[in-house]
Amino acid sequence: MEASRRAFLKGATALAGAGVVAGLAGGCAPARQQGEGRAGDALQRARDEFEAAAAPIPPADPPETWDETTEVLVVGSGAGGVNAAIRLSQAGYRVLMLERAEEPGGNSKHSSIFSNFGGHRLAEEAGWAYPSYPYDVDRIVEFVLDAQQGTGDPELLRAMAQQGPRCIDWMMDEAGAKWRPMNPSPAGNGLLEWEGMSTPTNGVNVNLVPMRLLTEKAIDEGVELRLNCNVTTLVYDGARVLGVKATHEGVERFIRATRAVVLTAGGMEVNRAMMSRYSATVLAGIANIATPPNGTGECIRMGQGVGADLAGYDSTGAFDGGVWWQDYDQYETTMDCRINKDGNQAIRQPWLRINRLGQRVAFISSSATTYPYNPNAAPSSHGLCETAAIEMAQPGGKTYVIFDSKFDDLVSKNYFGQVICRKAKVVAEDDPFIERVPAWLRDWHTGFDMMVEAGAIKKCATVRELEEALGLRTGVLTNAVQKWNEACAKGEDHMAAFPYKPEWMIALEDPPYYGVAVGGHVFGSKCGLRITPQMQVVNTEGAVIPGLYAGWHTAGGSSGDGNPAGKPLTGMYADLGLSFVGGYMAAGAIMAEDGRGD
Repeated sequence: MEASRRAFLKGATALAGAGVVAGLAGGCAPARQQGEGRAGDALQRARDEFEAAAAPIPPADPPETWDETTEVLVVGSGAGGVNAAIRLSQAGYRVLMLERAEEPGGNSKHSSIFSNFGGHRLAEEAGWAYPSYPYDVDRIVEFVLDAQQGTGDPELLRAMAQQGPRCIDWMMDEAGAKWRPMNPSPAGNGLLEWEGMSTPTNGVNVNLVPMRLLTEKAIDEGVELRLNCNVTTLVYDGARVLGVKATHEGVERFIRATRAVVLTAGGMEVNRAMMSRYSATVLAGIANIATPPNGTGECIRMGQGVGADLAGYDSTGAFDGGVWWQDYDQYETTMDCRINKDGNQAIRQPWLRINRLGQRVAFISSSATTYPYNPNAAPSSHGLCETAAIEMAQPGGKTYVIFDSKFDDLVSKNYFGQVICRKAKVVAEDDPFIERVPAWLRDWHTGFDMMVEAGAIKKCATVRELEEALGLRTGVLTNAVQKWNEACAKGEDHMAAFPYKPEWMIALEDPPYYGVAVGGHVFGSKCGLRITPQMQVVNTEGAVIPGLYAGWHTAGGSSGDGNPAGKPLTGMYADLGLSFVGGYMAAGAIMAEDGRGD
């Protein structure tokens, strides 16, 4: 919701209060009722808009005449869309890929690694798989189901485990992908990155260049890409999805898909109204969204409009350390989006971490165990997601992270041995790939200073002042710091679970003092359209909706239900890899039905 609307609603509430005071003071009951009425109207409008933002989008009836026709319509040009489009075009289909933005790539441009469990050619050459080698689909499905407490779809997970390695090899052989292990250890094959995305000083891993190259590959293969084309609804005759209604450059068009419509336009994570309906138990702990405001849920609502069921309730893909830049109004429809990959790294360290009760909040290291740091940890190391779930579950959805002026030196030299997106980076000026990294992401200090200047991170001369700035009750922080410093002096942590090792016990005694409220840093929703292992969308009676397919994150269910941070590591293929695999699988299912191969 726009700031102006927030201000209006708050102003309306304040106006109502003023009316009450005036009425009591002057005996003017009509004025009080009038003020309450205006505030009530504003709140009702906000409530109605909130409900409308989550409502299914009804389909359009087939037109008498279609404006154009293709074989397969792919909605969305991110990782899932581009993979589906390339594979289908190579198989001989006429493909039209629609993108509502001015540029292709979606959230995938701002994503990171292709997480996986092995089974692909690079992993086989290294003799690595997880949870054990050789690559075992049965073992992987059991492992993931255990992480999801048995709430996932075993058949869907099996299809994912079978198709994922083939997707990676196909991308390298047929789509021009340049996947490389993230590090030289065997386990590095479980964290694939595009060649050139990491150098000794550069590991930000934004995929601007890879997505551009894949888009160029799609166009070279004959895919028609149409930008600034907003799909507004599906076209449905009551039995089959026939195409879409879209607006391109202000002109409404009905586009027929003779074979299939493939929805790969992201999830619902930015749509707070949808999240409140389908992921209500985790919403209170989501601080912000770690991507641009793309996942607004329209494709999911379109699917619901033709009767689609949902899967993946109360599940997201989240990492720890999402900064609470703002609190949300009750009927605010849009989540706060912050692409801040290297500003919050200073926060995501084993500092003093408490909740509003003053209780310590656990920190799980980004290796397979809390400590010591293990460079050969599995790609599904649980630190990032587990810590996110812990932070999201705290009273009020907030964890308070406290540190002092020593942080800069400790973070700069990675004293705590954290990895991946917890390791703060400074890209050297002579780095050969520096141009691949946006200027403001080249030094972690930049994002950190932005948060301090905006007041998201509090900076105070005393602990008492910091306690007040964070809005904590008197004594909560001061007592916690006193206990912490006493434990540091003894070199023995009093944490009830996951205690810090002695080297991490660093007293808070060098002002200025810093504090920040954190919660879930969500990369994608995991609730979306229910699909079969063939990526066909299913209705609420369990039947396939002919002509309609979905890839992640428009599809749901990849992380089961009730999985607040998407354990393990936001899903079998995390977020970027999941999108690539979903597009690959959707294309493959269409091809298999038609008797076509790669």
